[in-house]
Amino acid sequence: MYRYSPTVSSPSSALSISSCEDGSGSEQFNQTSGTHKVHYKPHQQWDYLVAAEEHPIDLSLMLPHYRAHNQPIGHRMGMYLHSERHEIKARVGRKSLHAAFFLSVHASSAAPVTLYLPSDFSGVIRIPSCDSSRQKISLSAGFSNHILPRVRFMSSSSPHTCQEAQNVHDEVEIFASGPITLRMWNVVDGMPEKATREVFRRLLKCASSTHVSGPPKAKDREQQRVIDWDFLLED
Repeated sequence: MYRYSPTVSSPSSALSISSCEDGSGSEQFNQTSGTHKVHYKPHQQWDYLVAAEEHPIDLSLMLPHYRAHNQPIGHRMGMYLHSERHEIKARVGRKSLHAAFFLSVHASSAAPVTLYLPSDFSGVIRIPSCDSSRQKISLSAGFSNHILPRVRFMSSSSPHTCQEAQNVHDEVEIFASGPITLRMWNVVDGMPEKATREVFRRLLKCASSTHVSGPPKAKDREQQRVIDWDFLLED
């Protein structure tokens, strides 16, 4: 686990991470499934924390559309999910872009990790280094259409800096050895992406891009080899 300060309004209160194995200082939630509202907890290390050993995690986490009266300006809602043996599936939804967040996901086993991120997501996603041939990272059509242009991918092992934290709105870090799938939560509809509609949009966009600019450049082909861009049709 990681100890961090999600407030990024000033250098002194920017992101600070250190090793923390026992999760002390945070209220732990026992529910590993269902829909839950995330509330600001001024005296807790994380605003929402779930650590499961015997059950898979399947959660919908709804961020508040308002700022609590004692919540610092610039505070990012901090959420921590950990599964010892089973799959992690989490959907992060919000109605206001002002509800910035920091999501830390840890899977101790090779079980799959599936994350639905808000369609207005803007920030950094830290993923495991693609050194292992077994690791597969997939982006859905909805993610590619709406979120990808505003995402900067980095390695999970890259150090966090205060200066970087000041410039980041949303942030996700994933520590997992199994397959990772990133999908979109539609903030307008208030539900996960509709796969068929997003695939159709993706196909039209790709066809239009090829017609206008020609075949993909060498740099684009190299990026496609780093991450599996094939979008998934199954829910």
